[in-house]
Amino acid sequence: MDGDGLAAVPLFALLDEPRRERIARRHPLRPVPAGQVVARFGEPARNLIVLERGTLTAGCHTVDGSLVRFGTVTGPSLIDKASVLDGGRHTATWTAARVCRIRLLPTEVLRELLHELPVVRDHVLRQIAAQVNRDRRARTRAAAPRPVARVADWLAEALTGPGPRIALPGGQQGLGEELGLSRVTVNRALRVLVQAGAVRTEPGAVVVLDPSRLAAAGAWAP
Repeated sequence: MDGDGLAAVPLFALLDEPRRERIARRHPLRPVPAGQVVARFGEPARNLIVLERGTLTAGCHTVDGSLVRFGTVTGPSLIDKASVLDGGRHTATWTAARVCRIRLLPTEVLRELLHELPVVRDHVLRQIAAQVNRDRRARTRAAAPRPVARVADWLAEALTGPGPRIALPGGQQGLGEELGLSRVTVNRALRVLVQAGAVRTEPGAVVVLDPSRLAAAGAWAP
């Protein structure tokens, strides 16, 4: 059915099936090839991006042309809820890291759900609060003077999935862009964590072997 993929997105899982099916029929899936921009920094945020499958990366370029990466989101998920609800503009450029399937829902659809369904309103408020806390932690991390501490803290926060493997869609270069470090510095920091027995590296990923050693290495490494 049209709404099966939509049901995997936590917010829409809260809806009854008929309503979910209506939304799915009115706003069909769109395939997005790897490398295509889904939303651009500074553009009006008129649609909620529903990512049913795939991975999007968020970033923007500074005035000197350097890329600042804000992170990655893997579906099923919602993209840039705060900008949509604020009625403002996208605060990052969202690009497909690999083939994605998305839906674009006008702002009015989300506002209607928030107005009519308290359970949806509570869910969105919790998600936005969690994002605020993640952003605060990221700012604190960026102020850490030791690269190993930045990398270790990022890995500890990213260790939320069912397994110990943390994908790096942009590789070590992408992680460096997110942390404000060069690829060489990220590589050196990871070598420190490998030597500490905290992680091992794979192409495009890091596997956490011992979370306690990861925390200790981040706290004490130079």
